[in-house]
Amino acid sequence: MEKHTVHVNGIDMVYEECGKENEKTIILIHGFCGSSHYWHNVCPLLSEHYRIIMPQLRGHGETSVPDNVYTMEVMADDINGLAEALGIEKTVVFGHSLGGYVTLAFADRYPDKLSGFGLIHSTALPDTEEVKRKRYQDIHFIGKEGIEPYVHELIPKLFKDSKREEMPDEVEKVKQAGLNMSPKGAIHTLEGMMMRPDRSAMLHDAPYPVLLVAGADDEVVAPDDTFSVNEQETPKSTYEYPHIQENTFEGVAHMSLVEAPEQLARVIANYLRTLSEKEPVRVL
Repeated sequence: MEKHTVHVNGIDMVYEECGKENEKTIILIHGFCGSSHYWHNVCPLLSEHYRIIMPQLRGHGETSVPDNVYTMEVMADDINGLAEALGIEKTVVFGHSLGGYVTLAFADRYPDKLSGFGLIHSTALPDTEEVKRKRYQDIHFIGKEGIEPYVHELIPKLFKDSKREEMPDEVEKVKQAGLNMSPKGAIHTLEGMMMRPDRSAMLHDAPYPVLLVAGADDEVVAPDDTFSVNEQETPKSTYEYPHIQENTFEGVAHMSLVEAPEQLARVIANYLRTLSEKEPVRVL
């Protein structure tokens, strides 16, 4: 995989790339306290037919750590700046967890630049008051204790216990991505996540198929929150939203990118094939 740096939206953004440059481009966005490394097991499985761009969000990995709140909109502007710098006019974006929040903000701000998107262990719902209180506690904790104890508490929540035992090297790589994050970057990202609005309407109103992937054992984002299109004031089944593709991975927690990369790659590949087919009939 090739690593590059571009200056966009006032920051130096690092990204990795694999696949074929003359093929259709997809963008894979990592989660909180992660990096482009999160996608390393998925990228080779898709690289034969796609050009794959894996950015490192502001405050994460080797990308700049500016001293301001990292709203989802600002990070979406970063992704747009990257796409423009690379000459990408239209793309499909898949976001894991935090990356899903950024994906929705990108879809909201730059609808003409998307032909589809997917949320991987993420949600269109805003933080509940309980979650906001937890984020405030995390901000205080990181500010006082630093990033290392926070990451050590976070890792067990990301993986199913049996998976942590089966793949210790992969779990360690995820941990190292978190440990390499600056406390300032983590705090500003937590602040930004608390500010995001409810974007559930973007799921059922999308003019193209939407991919939703959840882990049955996810302790970070529950499947019901991923499939939030069914949580409106007037609940509707996915049969009334045939463009929404819901997938629940059994035996997987929050990290299907690492826990079940082959399964995730198959689901993404199947979804991408639907984008080239006739748009399904929508019942509104």
